[in-house]
Amino acid sequence: EGDSYELPYEAAVLSMLVKNTLDVEDSDDDDDDDDEDENENKGSSEVYELDIPKVSSNCLAHVVKFLKHYIEEEPMSELTTPLNGTDIDTIFASQPWYRDYITNLDRSMVFKIVQAANYMEIQSLLDIACLRVSTELVGKTAEEIRVILSLPKMSPEEEETARKKHPWIFEGEV
Repeated sequence: EGDSYELPYEAAVLSMLVKNTLDVEDSDDDDDDDDEDENENKGSSEVYELDIPKVSSNCLAHVVKFLKHYIEEEPMSELTTPLNGTDIDTIFASQPWYRDYITNLDRSMVFKIVQAANYMEIQSLLDIACLRVSTELVGKTAEEIRVILSLPKMSPEEEETARKKHPWIFEGEV
């Protein structure tokens, strides 16, 4: 889309897609076996320009914001199971920036963030975005989940098969 974003090397390589791309570019540019010295100096002054074609500019701006905060301000605590709560406010009580970051995004952007984090292989961002989606699905009926996830309606035959194979999905429906 023509927009560009700058971020520190350390933030950029939180994305395995970016890290692997830069590693390939570096190995193409340098045939020396002096990798230790090269890795120590990465990010100090070199500028890399990468296209991330499968991520919209608007979404990429949110990804960059997350990555910069993660490196420059405060790494996000790893999400371990069982979670220390059932809602985002509780789970991120000690890290309000992350709580606010993910709760202030509208649902459609959260779904785009899930796709971007998955494509770019940014595990911590994927974790927090999936957590947001999952907390929105807790306690919902199959129909409410279908609407939230923009899933097509099942045909009567598909619904009958689903009710037989997965009756728990339809529990609590009237």
